[in-house]
Amino acid sequence: IEYRLAPLHPYPAALNDAIDASLALLDNDEEKNPIIKAFIGGVGINTSNFATIGISAGGFMSAHTSRLLAHHGKTATIQVSLVPMAKPNGGTNSMIKYWNNPFWSGTQNSFAWSVYLPGDDGTLANDWRVSLLVDPPEQETLDKLPPVYIQINTKDVLRDEGEMYAQRLKAAGKLIGFAEYDTYHVGGVPGLDRGGPGEGSYDRALSVLMDCLNNPSNCKM
Repeated sequence: IEYRLAPLHPYPAALNDAIDASLALLDNDEEKNPIIKAFIGGVGINTSNFATIGISAGGFMSAHTSRLLAHHGKTATIQVSLVPMAKPNGGTNSMIKYWNNPFWSGTQNSFAWSVYLPGDDGTLANDWRVSLLVDPPEQETLDKLPPVYIQINTKDVLRDEGEMYAQRLKAAGKLIGFAEYDTYHVGGVPGLDRGGPGEGSYDRALSVLMDCLNNPSNCKM
């Protein structure tokens, strides 16, 4: 299942697609839901135990999908967000320090947000459905947020905002794991950081995710 992309489809298209597809899968009713019938017809799935995971913009999507699912009363077993794009408009020390990093630069990051939130006057940038540094307004949604594993990379424009997001999760009692690697934005991607400081980082994140799915009691906060 894919989601629509900016600039052709700016906010909230991608999140709408992600939450609609997730709710359809979790509903698990083949008779009334063509998505379920097309993907798992006759097989069935265990909807009581699921996770969200993503890298960079996908880390943003995994986090907000978990948030919106919680808003609909659904709690993931675990959320994994690796080097997430946590907030628009930069302004952090790492954004300034690594602005010209060729693997993901400040210019690229700013452009990505500009096409995702075209013409925004700051209203959307400070909305909880866009910025991971703004909490959902309802306590019920906060209570239903899943335990979260966060990875950041030191030489990354997104490093500081990822740490700020992790600190907010820790304060809320939702941070189950946090790791930082002395590498660049995509350091740790299998095949791109062989022998480097990020090697194995994604495998470790997947290990945490699988342990939680196989033993959900291990993920209780």
